[in-house]
Amino acid sequence: MRTILLLGLLTLIGCSNPKGEKESVSLSKTELEKYDDLVWSAMLHYKGKDFENSLSNLRDAFEIKADQGVSDYFYASAAALNLNKDSLAKKLITDAITKTDASEKYFDNFNEFDPFRVKELFSVIKKNYAKHKAEYLNNLKHPEIYMEIESLLEKDQKVRTESRSKKEIRKTDSINISRLIEINKKYGWQKKQWLLLWHHRSIHRDHNYVWNFFRPFINRKIEEGELRKSFWARFDDEKSMFSEDRVQIYGTYWNNYNQFPIKDIDKVDSLRHTVGLPPLAYMEKVYGLALPEGYDGKLPLRMYKK
Repeated sequence: MRTILLLGLLTLIGCSNPKGEKESVSLSKTELEKYDDLVWSAMLHYKGKDFENSLSNLRDAFEIKADQGVSDYFYASAAALNLNKDSLAKKLITDAITKTDASEKYFDNFNEFDPFRVKELFSVIKKNYAKHKAEYLNNLKHPEIYMEIESLLEKDQKVRTESRSKKEIRKTDSINISRLIEINKKYGWQKKQWLLLWHHRSIHRDHNYVWNFFRPFINRKIEEGELRKSFWARFDDEKSMFSEDRVQIYGTYWNNYNQFPIKDIDKVDSLRHTVGLPPLAYMEKVYGLALPEGYDGKLPLRMYKK
């Protein structure tokens, strides 16, 4: 199934709200913000081959929230492998499956594991993958809803990969989003539902039955610390890109800086900070992403935690 990558992920407060709708921001750091600070530090240490501090930061993050990023667990496992801590690496990979629903395909293709795949722990995990996945499902409060979201996502992708008409795609999206609203009203936010919302991104600041429900619902989840402040950032970047200005606000479309330049390059890092995103210098350091023309931001040393 195709997935959409949101490096660091996905979301806004009132700084780019064209409707002037009130969106509050907590002054104290949420658990998610503390978690992200540790992960950012861990990734900087990892790229500098300081695997000890990387692993320490990530394990501290998992103590705050144990069910967040799959890749965070995998990088922690890779750090452990580089430190010859194979038993810990095996546990962390297993935790990635049982706590964050790490897909087997991602496990098979995670590049940082490649130098270590001859180790027995990989064949053992591979053999028991279905059992670990079952443990994840058994720990869910409503596994039937998880399976239904999976079904909605499959329909979402099928109608797009089978060269169906735009009318059929819109019909499927409408059916899916109506059911998703019902699910959210009864069962709350579902971890995998983002892609279903993404297909309604062009109208996310308008008044309509989809966003009249989801906008206040998501903002409440942000205030409660269940979702990241960055949730709206990519939505707002895309809306700005396809407006008359054709510019980005937060620079979340890192491969499109030439076509869609950043509106205020001198303030982009401070704007990213307000919505819980790391500076662009971090994205270049960790992911090797090309920086936009005119950007001279520096990587704050305070991002490194020991």
